Amino acid sequence: MNSLPRPSFKGLLNLAQHDGVDIRPTLLRVITDGYVQNAAPTPEDERQYSELATRLLEETDITARAAVAVRLAHHPAAPRAVVQMLARDVLEVAEPILRHSNILTAADCEAIVRDCSLFHAAIIAERIRTSVPEDRMVARSKSSPETSNCAATELCELFFGADGPERRLILLNLHYATPLSHEAQSVPQRADLWRLQMAALRHQSEVVIRELENALGISNRQARRIINDESGEPIVAAAKAINMPAEVLQRVLLFLNPRVGQSVDRVYELAALYDQISTEAARRLIAILREADAAEQTRSGTTTPTWRHAVESARRALSEISRQPAAPEARRNSSSTG
Repeated sequence: MNSLPRPSFKGLLNLAQHDGVDIRPTLLRVITDGYVQNAAPTPEDERQYSELATRLLEETDITARAAVAVRLAHHPAAPRAVVQMLARDVLEVAEPILRHSNILTAADCEAIVRDCSLFHAAIIAERIRTSVPEDRMVARSKSSPETSNCAATELCELFFGADGPERRLILLNLHYATPLSHEAQSVPQRADLWRLQMAALRHQSEVVIRELENALGISNRQARRIINDESGEPIVAAAKAINMPAEVLQRVLLFLNPRVGQSVDRVYELAALYDQISTEAARRLIAILREADAAEQTRSGTTTPTWRHAVESARRALSEISRQPAAPEARRNSSSTG
């Protein structure tokens, strides 16, 4: 039996800071390599490695922890305590474990979805989707709309509660997640985008909120959160979801929210994010907002009068178009026939 030599573990923590040189990352790599190469680790080997590795993982940088995660992700005898610790780490560390480790149980995955970031949840959703037959997935998705709505509420709050880098990762990786809603996504017409842009340029935030409600099918509360968000990622996602041209989004960012528009650098960062995220990812975020609205309506016992929104939108469209100045070509034709 090729077990780890127990004497090699004695005094290693003291050695880690020998002569003022921090060799903890190297030590972590060495003991991990030794454990992985051990063909048949004994329970004592696992206990000793787990005890030392968990201590070192708390004291080493992301690069060292990520290297350990890659080494243990496919290991059939990886210590459960170490795997769980890595799975709840930052995304760069957790991803290989979340995707590949067979040590994680279904209960572990559910707890990670509940406790960690939306990106953690998205990777686990992809893991489940690739391992569960499609007919079982469809049956599961149809079995409990209440569960879906509750999950959407949690995901919605996770996104709005995240900081800028976390939101960016969420938006860049939402294509891994299974869509929460299968209803068709309507595409706003040019007149809709024109009204939204003009309202933003005139600082008419209430009009913009109303236009987003109708364009995205979300509640006034969600539209207001998008517009008033101090970081700006929600309006980028909304713009991508409705195929707003990039140059229009930049004007909206500059004029609509002073906390975003006062920084030209921030506007450029958000414009770059717009180019990086996919339309599908943006629409999945909007689907999450709609599902969260449905959960709120269920709790309050109210329904959304969608037909009223449609009628109001049509009336505004006719009113705005009737006030638009005639195009130059139309004016020339009119004057020539007069």
